[in-house]
Amino acid sequence: MKNIKQKILIILATLSLVIGFFAVPAGVFAAVTVDEAIDSGTSKILSTGKLADDWQSLGVARSNTPASKEVRQARYNDIVAYLNQSDRLSATDFERTIIGVVSIGGDPTHIPEATTHKNLVEELYQSNAMNSGVNAIIYGLLALQTKEYAVPENANFSIQEMVDKLLSLQKADGGWALGGAVGDVDMTGMAITALAKYKDMPGVSTALDRSVAWLSSVQLKSGGFKGWSNENSNSLSQALMAITLTGNDPKGALFTKDSDMITALMTYRTADGGFKWLPTDTQSNGMALEQALYALTQYKFYLNGSGSIYDFVNNPVPQLIETPVEPDPSTEEPSSSAEPGTEDSDSSDSNSSDSNVSSEDSSTTTSISDGSDENTEETISDSEGSSNVEKNTTDSSEAGIIGDTDSSTTAPSKEAEEEAVQNTSNNANSDNAKSLPSTGEANDYMFLSVLLGASMLLVGVFFLAKNKRKQNN
Repeated sequence: MKNIKQKILIILATLSLVIGFFAVPAGVFAAVTVDEAIDSGTSKILSTGKLADDWQSLGVARSNTPASKEVRQARYNDIVAYLNQSDRLSATDFERTIIGVVSIGGDPTHIPEATTHKNLVEELYQSNAMNSGVNAIIYGLLALQTKEYAVPENANFSIQEMVDKLLSLQKADGGWALGGAVGDVDMTGMAITALAKYKDMPGVSTALDRSVAWLSSVQLKSGGFKGWSNENSNSLSQALMAITLTGNDPKGALFTKDSDMITALMTYRTADGGFKWLPTDTQSNGMALEQALYALTQYKFYLNGSGSIYDFVNNPVPQLIETPVEPDPSTEEPSSSAEPGTEDSDSSDSNSSDSNVSSEDSSTTTSISDGSDENTEETISDSEGSSNVEKNTTDSSEAGIIGDTDSSTTAPSKEAEEEAVQNTSNNANSDNAKSLPSTGEANDYMFLSVLLGASMLLVGVFFLAKNKRKQNN
């Protein structure tokens, strides 16, 4: 009988220790929601006082707390300096910079401060993007999507030609890659991201279905993905972009193995608010952070039904320059031409109050960073070992553009822009029913989980100690 009691105590103690071991980490993890991860990641980037590159600009622009006008203006100045120092730019340089410029509220078709590269979209049209590799086609489609830029007849390519070219590069397994016969998760995620907008074009929907099925088939039990032989957060972030833009739930059955994609990505989060590259890393990684940030914001867009983070037409951001709204002559009251003897004392001043339209000072001081002029077109790993074929590495001396004066687009009034930005902010901060718990729920859950875990640990220790005393007696 005594032995049976001892065995029962040992079993209870073991169960208590196991439950406590898992409950405490679960409580800590539950404390971080998607919104909180976005907020802390944004804060980490902005703590430097600058936006270092185009992908940071994109992620922060789509976060819950976009960068201030001063920070965006500084980024603009850096881009101008970069353009003025670069005699030759590749197709991906134009494409990436267009995305960055639009993200900070600038106009890539109108860069008066640049010495030669004054219209990046026009230069992209005349580039050799069609024959510059899969990256150039992907970025080209994404860059033109930002403001739905039309491709002129004299361009070297059309949207249809770029789509057809990208479809022709799909591998037999359903993925895309820089080379070889086997798909790569990073490139597949990027290709799907670029093609999602064109799902109604011939062949696109079928190609997307094949690629989504392939991503599901190569997903790991952890919920993550391998890229370049390593399980890493960058590959997971690119897959997350693709899955949400095709309308698939990253927490749904198709993309949940032992764990789902969102849970898996959150395990890469570090104590300083950043994200690490490899599961075994102990420090955050800059490239991993910016990719996780814009992937999580795309997940929020998916939950809120807001479309793509690359769509700046339906999802506008604050502009660096307000374009004055000129009075419409057809709505102005005509000056009085009263007959002699007719009184019209107000006619001479009928439009005087509308004669002047104020605008922000558009002057800017170009500051040139003393960083290197390095510009690698297709980076596979950064200095910290981060695998990423999606990012074209540039130094902090790149720049962004000031105004949004595209003649094909009517600039919104200040009131309309403020309303649009407020709507975007409201979307970003609203927790959809499918999202992780709100902050309060998460903190309560953390407290209870930690309390339960600590209690079970104490119970386990108590039973073991009691059993040991009985054995000694």
